[in-house]
Amino acid sequence: MASSQQQSSSSVSAFVSALILNLIIFGVFVSIFVALKGKYTRVYQPRATVDTVPPKLKADPQPKGAFAWVNYILSKPESYVIEKAGIDGYFFLRYLVTFASIGLVGGLFLWPVLFAVNATGGANQSGFDIISYSNNLGRWRSFAHVFCSWLFFGIVIYTIYKELIYYTSFRHAIQTTPYYSSLLSSRTLFIDNLPEEIQDEATLHRLFPAAVNIWYTRDTKELQKLIKKRGKLSGKLEGSFVKLIGKAIKLRSKAVKKNKPLPEPANEITSYIPQKKLPTYKDTWIPFIGKKKDLLTTGVDEVGDYNEKINKEQLNYPDGYEKTGSVFIEFASHLELQRAYQGVPYAKELKYSRRFTSSAPEDIVWENSGLTAKARSGKRTIAATVLTLTIIFWAIPVAVVGFISNINYLTSKLHFLRFINNMPDVLMGIITALLPTIALAVLMMLLPPFIRKMGKVGGCMTAQSVDHWTQQWFFAFQVVQVFLVATCTSAAASSVTQVMEDPSMAMSLLGQKLPAASNFYISYMLLQGLSISSGALAQIVGLILSFILGRFLDNTPRKKWNRYNTLGTPSWGTSYAAFGLFTVIMLVYSIISPIIIAFTTIAYFLIYIAYLYNLNYVLDHTVDNRGRNYPLALFEVFVGLYVAEFCLIALFVMPKNWACVVLEALMVAVTVAAHLYMRWKFEPLLETVPVGAIKEVSGGQAGAYPMSDQGLRQIREEGENYFVSGSSDSSKYVENDSATKQPFSPSDTHTAATDLEKIATLDNEERPFNQATVAEGQNQLDPRKYASASFVKGYVDRYFKPRQYLSFNYVRSILPASWQTPVAKSNDTYKDPAVTLDEPHLWIAKDSQGLSTSFVESCQGKILISDENAVVEENGKNNYTGPPPDYTPTEKA
Repeated sequence: MASSQQQSSSSVSAFVSALILNLIIFGVFVSIFVALKGKYTRVYQPRATVDTVPPKLKADPQPKGAFAWVNYILSKPESYVIEKAGIDGYFFLRYLVTFASIGLVGGLFLWPVLFAVNATGGANQSGFDIISYSNNLGRWRSFAHVFCSWLFFGIVIYTIYKELIYYTSFRHAIQTTPYYSSLLSSRTLFIDNLPEEIQDEATLHRLFPAAVNIWYTRDTKELQKLIKKRGKLSGKLEGSFVKLIGKAIKLRSKAVKKNKPLPEPANEITSYIPQKKLPTYKDTWIPFIGKKKDLLTTGVDEVGDYNEKINKEQLNYPDGYEKTGSVFIEFASHLELQRAYQGVPYAKELKYSRRFTSSAPEDIVWENSGLTAKARSGKRTIAATVLTLTIIFWAIPVAVVGFISNINYLTSKLHFLRFINNMPDVLMGIITALLPTIALAVLMMLLPPFIRKMGKVGGCMTAQSVDHWTQQWFFAFQVVQVFLVATCTSAAASSVTQVMEDPSMAMSLLGQKLPAASNFYISYMLLQGLSISSGALAQIVGLILSFILGRFLDNTPRKKWNRYNTLGTPSWGTSYAAFGLFTVIMLVYSIISPIIIAFTTIAYFLIYIAYLYNLNYVLDHTVDNRGRNYPLALFEVFVGLYVAEFCLIALFVMPKNWACVVLEALMVAVTVAAHLYMRWKFEPLLETVPVGAIKEVSGGQAGAYPMSDQGLRQIREEGENYFVSGSSDSSKYVENDSATKQPFSPSDTHTAATDLEKIATLDNEERPFNQATVAEGQNQLDPRKYASASFVKGYVDRYFKPRQYLSFNYVRSILPASWQTPVAKSNDTYKDPAVTLDEPHLWIAKDSQGLSTSFVESCQGKILISDENAVVEENGKNNYTGPPPDYTPTEKA
């Protein structure tokens, strides 16, 4: 009993220590945010202050008050968040809110039942363990856990289904807006592993008669090597020019202050720095090998030579380069693209090919674009093997963290650790709660860049696929290491002494201790919910980069320009995987130790607030995944459900409670069936758009969105018929059964209510684009009726009738008005950047003595160099006064 009380005391002290320390950190970080966000706007509001942010992405001025911005953003129409945060940001925020809501609702009905059942379980536990499954001795009491799991897991499964319906409607709706449908990426089909016999334009035009442009990928490896060497050398040149000018001006200023003779001629660098001390370089990366060359003369000449060679090679494109088996096919419209995209799986010539769309030219991983199927399979196997081995060996440091979290249990057998028992409770709490959670968080932070690199090594074709690869593998790391390894080692550590005394009790003891391992995750959630969320608001990394590292590292005008004008971007694969772990933890312990739901829900809510601010005021838009990470994250929730259900089965097996085992196994069967059904139902819809919902503007056809199956039948029929008839006729989809049709309407106002009223009254009127008739009897969402209904009823209706309340029409009504304008035709092409890249344009700072002018003149005719929009101050420091000479504004959605 004394041992039990000591362990419970350690558990409680660990929680109290973690709570107090994280609350202190939370308070400090929030205070930093409140105090500095108005003063240092570049760090806290760059979306409002940086000129390079496109006008439509500019953040609105914040209202007065420390957190008045929360209500300000939430009071805006949904279209505001979609536009400012981007589609990917919008769905990430939705993910956080969705599972915070599930936790809130789950706690309302799980806690009254399970807390009462567990607290009176008779196992004489204490602390948090008294309300966990470990305090339950009665076999019949376990039925409460079974039926609660049915209800809670059932809610989660239905929520996944509802959200997949919504995302599918959303994806289809955005793809058919004038903005997205006019993008080159929405009209271009990328096919890899193209058989050699059809790698000619005549054959491809026969297969895809609506194609207007065809670009082949070609072998540019040698050209890429030249460009890489040129870039490295030109970067050295720019940095050396700036450094030498700054050093010379500084020396001259010192001479003036000390009344010493001034270097003459003032505009020659050798007047300040001896020739032998001028910078040199080697054209080899191996130390001590290679001849030293003068950077300012030979280096300039060599960059000029590289320019000539590269320009000549670029002019030889495409005839001078071999095809590598991949092709980009541009179509005149998004409709024709969708027809072709849906038809590719049914072409016998393309049975080994893969298809991609919605990736811009800058999103292509060009070094992987020409890999054969065999080469890509080999690279993928190597990358997956490396990551699998990393998961295995990463378990060692994570296991150490798990043992530390329950180190007090080991002291009775490991005598050299007994000094730990003499520590104060507060210090013991820090060691067993805060130290392991921080160590685990740091270990996990090291992985994403490595996983992303392995994605490229493994043959990923686009930036989007690299991000999906990162999400899948990092999520696997999180589940295996942060959950399974840490949980098992924590449970094993707390049972080790008893197992050593009686090995036959191993499984039953681990079953008893598994619920107690939730104490570690309570501390983990405190760290994430309090410290990580407030740290994201406080922009600690941004402050360090701006005021400490930036001052030492940014020694050229270009670096300073980039530091100020380049905003940080989120990595959605990393973010979804990291917070997807929260969902796994909540699900697994929702029945075993339901108190965890409270901490997970609070963590989700606080992180939501932090991301709501950062996505609207701080972070720039990154690669446009068009929300595709969201359904991937929803399917990953099934991992948490499976782990939760098998953990419960294991707990029921140990006391031979076979009735509960069978009942929980039924839940597993339902989960598997739901998982397979949703994959069958939604995966074919996520990258495609039913052609019946798209109108060919020049042909004047109308489209109808089949909400009943969201176009699954249309997509399959279109694919099967595409190569049979040469090109499918979408008009047949207009005459669908009225119960399955939904009108296709634009969002031309700022509020969802006005748009929905228009949808309800337009009927058969001709719409500006992509419109169909309103089906008779179609039950539309009327905002006036919805507003008059009670909030609860409205929420319940929206939850249980997603095909009506979260329909294609509803999505159209909340999209930003700016997306109703198509993009202008551009000269963008799907050519390897190696053949379109311009010469590097060096940027140095203008000085008062004419040194920069001398450098510019000496480089004339050899390389591009400019000293405009940058100045050198008398202390030798440089700064920019305008953009770099090679700066081109870009527009983002």
